[in-house]
Amino acid sequence: MLLLVALIARGLAFEYRGKRDAVHWRRTWDVALTVGSVLAPLLIGVALAGLLGGLPINSGQDFTGSFWDLLQPYALWTGLTLVLVCLLHGATFLCLKTTGDMRDRSWQIARRVAPVTAAFVLGFIWTHITANRGFWLNVVELLAILAVIAAVWQVWDHHEGFAFAATTVTIASCVISIFADLYPNLMVSSTNPAYSLTVHNSASGNYSLTVMTVVVIIFLPVVLAYQTWTYYVFRRRVSRSEFQPAPEPSTPAPEVTRP
Repeated sequence: MLLLVALIARGLAFEYRGKRDAVHWRRTWDVALTVGSVLAPLLIGVALAGLLGGLPINSGQDFTGSFWDLLQPYALWTGLTLVLVCLLHGATFLCLKTTGDMRDRSWQIARRVAPVTAAFVLGFIWTHITANRGFWLNVVELLAILAVIAAVWQVWDHHEGFAFAATTVTIASCVISIFADLYPNLMVSSTNPAYSLTVHNSASGNYSLTVMTVVVIIFLPVVLAYQTWTYYVFRRRVSRSEFQPAPEPSTPAPEVTRP
């Protein structure tokens, strides 16, 4: 519910912020946009980490804890990691899409956030320890570390395109690493490992799985295609002058006829 409220707040802020020119009105929606944008990756990280870190689940596969049981140290670390990676990702995207003062400010934010983000992603090795997978990292976790190091490097070298690509890989690999260490579990039970939800005891029927597979095969390429098309259509930079009101056409002075 909190994640849903955060996403709704972001959508409303995009829609209503520009409806009035009042400073208080715009500032209110700025706050809603900021809070919603921070809460979304934070809550997603907490939720994903809870799957791996363990939650109180009984023999009937029912959650028996409270809201506060979700806020474990590993879950909070994962949430903050995703917030920082998304912040760095957004800053590099603004560098790609803007000019002038906005682009410079975005680079300053990216340069300040990049080292902190790298430190949190390096600490994300906690995922491997939580899953009791031993000392050696898997390929996805190693990719996350290499990608965030590359992102820091590219940010400091002022290569926004490569920095944006590196942060994209970092986000994907951090999320995938949770599921890679979670498999074959879906949710780990902190009450008793025997009560954990797995891909075997929680799977849908064969017919449902077949239908969903067909749907994914058909529509996933369509979704990827139109997302690629939107990036192509909006590929150029946006400048401040494009948001300035158009100048009013000048009215030519009337001709004076002399007798």
